[in-house]
Amino acid sequence: MQSDPGVAPRSYRVPIVVLAVLLFLLVGAIVVVQASRAGERAALRCPVGEWDVVSYREAVPVAALPEPVIFTGGAGTILRLRADGTGETDYGTGVRFTASAPDGRPIRLDAAGPVRFRYELRPGSIVVTPAGNDATSQLYIDGVAYGSRVKFRDEPAASYRLTCAGDALTQDDGVLVVGYRRR
Repeated sequence: MQSDPGVAPRSYRVPIVVLAVLLFLLVGAIVVVQASRAGERAALRCPVGEWDVVSYREAVPVAALPEPVIFTGGAGTILRLRADGTGETDYGTGVRFTASAPDGRPIRLDAAGPVRFRYELRPGSIVVTPAGNDATSQLYIDGVAYGSRVKFRDEPAASYRLTCAGDALTQDDGVLVVGYRRR
């Protein structure tokens, strides 16, 4: 059978080429999305583990002083972030934090025991919800105990910026900045 002399034969090359290009772009987009998700999952797994405090800085109001003081120290504190979403900050049998009063007097805070929490990792942050604690602290101003040893208060849920790369982890909310090294 002959084709109609007034109608040009139909070519399927153009639709096939267009479909091939679209398929290539679609597969490329899927690969990029999956790679991005895999990178995000890896970043969310990075903080899971045990960490030692290597730097600590926190502005803390002290009832006996007119303005907050900056505490540093914390060597010996262990942060545990478990894969099941539970965690613990463990001060062991005693960890020391130090500061200076506005008038120059030395301030010391000794903390001991564990603080337990639940956490949720999000890209670039962590949300922490208290889950009870057995931690206590004792404040000293100019070498003299201020009050008696007290149990830690469970603070409300908090969110912190979190940066994790290899064996380094940083927690920061603008008031509290803690650097950790993986154990």
